[in-house]
Amino acid sequence: MKKHNNELEIDEDMQLEHRTWVIQRISWVILFLILVAALLGFTGRGGVKGINKITRSTPSQSMEVEYDRFLRDEVEGEMKISLKNLKSTSPTIFFSKPFYDKIRVEEIVPEPEHIEIDQEGITYTFRTAKPESIILFYTKPMHVGNIQVITRGPDNETISMSHFVYP
Repeated sequence: MKKHNNELEIDEDMQLEHRTWVIQRISWVILFLILVAALLGFTGRGGVKGINKITRSTPSQSMEVEYDRFLRDEVEGEMKISLKNLKSTSPTIFFSKPFYDKIRVEEIVPEPEHIEIDQEGITYTFRTAKPESIILFYTKPMHVGNIQVITRGPDNETISMSHFVYP
């Protein structure tokens, strides 16, 4: 092999090497971000409590809703509603129209005694003998994007919920 100035004659393209190096570093950053997102629960069900699970309460603390802020399209999620200091044996829970337009309810535990749908939203009426009750909604989002839902409890105080549904 020929030598020139005591070096091998190898074609070098420093501009190509620099571009390749930049693309490689950008790819590493993207892979790292995907790994962090997976660990935080953005690529599936679950996630770190406080980042994915949100708990909201009415001002009087009579209703507390725990729900997933980030959902996956067509993946089941859980919403837990805790009712406290109930004055009625037939408490109602109201959800605004986007709830039944964009979210499919798979199961409600315990089952509601009565369901009423109107232009504003959907109202579930439950039967309970205790002053405190926990209701679980198992849901699946039907659309990708942001979903804003208003929930109203037995005392007519409202809670705003925001879900973001990933594809």
